[in-house]
Amino acid sequence: MATILLVEDDELVRDMLAQMLQRASHHVLQATNGDEAIDVLKIAHPDIMVTDIIMPKKSGITLISEVRNKHPDMEIIAISGGGRLDPTGYLDLSESIGAAVSFEKPVDKAALLMAIDLLLQGKSETTSQS
Repeated sequence: MATILLVEDDELVRDMLAQMLQRASHHVLQATNGDEAIDVLKIAHPDIMVTDIIMPKKSGITLISEVRNKHPDMEIIAISGGGRLDPTGYLDLSESIGAAVSFEKPVDKAALLMAIDLLLQGKSETTSQS
């Protein structure tokens, strides 16, 4: 189906999401923070990036901004538990700088898969119209 870059610092959440995406026939690349994600993007060209917002080394907000500038056609999905704050503010900000969709943790798996399918469908329609 698609290649998805999953950026999540929490190992349990990352493993759970990776398994779910793989079961849905997606190829999953993984990074534990924004710096690792940038390194992955130097050698791979995923269709979609799913990124946490609150992470060490480089936040998801910074990552989204950088990816949007260097890879304007990549679809981005933001996820956040909000840390000490309500995740809504982070998720609203992520959408304002380029995330197509955002989800609060715990992520509704069916909704995430549906969002991925819709974003992929939109990409294929855009490609076929070019």
